[in-house]
Amino acid sequence: MIFRTHIAFALLVGLLGYNYFVFVDTWILYFLFLFLGAGIPDVDHSKSKFGRNIFSRIIVIFSKHRKIFHSLFFGMLVAYLLFLYDKGAGFGFLLGFFSHVVLDSFTKQGINFLYPVGEFKVRGFVKSGGILETFLFYFLVILDTVSFLTST
Repeated sequence: MIFRTHIAFALLVGLLGYNYFVFVDTWILYFLFLFLGAGIPDVDHSKSKFGRNIFSRIIVIFSKHRKIFHSLFFGMLVAYLLFLYDKGAGFGFLLGFFSHVVLDSFTKQGINFLYPVGEFKVRGFVKSGGILETFLFYFLVILDTVSFLTST
């Protein structure tokens, strides 16, 4: 999936989850780390929004796309470390990260949720950047708008 779809889905998940996480002290950290979590799995892809910097170019040398940065182990470890700092930041990151890997599991490339210790690969039928994803993006924007308007 492309960046805008990940952000739209993360926002929907984040808006729905925000009302249930009563321990979130500040909405700014929650949503900041939600969006960070939604983008960070693609840090090892040179054409992604998060992969267009010098740090990412170094990462690409050591990691192939949709490997460690799409692993549940990576997401849970980072979320746990953030949770120790701020509960809202940790849960925001976790929701954003999970929203990313769930969407990527619907693509033709799929992902291996248990990399590097196991094999649980899930593949779907959606072409990244294709017409179905474009439709999904606009549908998510509508849902985001409705969710935002009904939560205030």
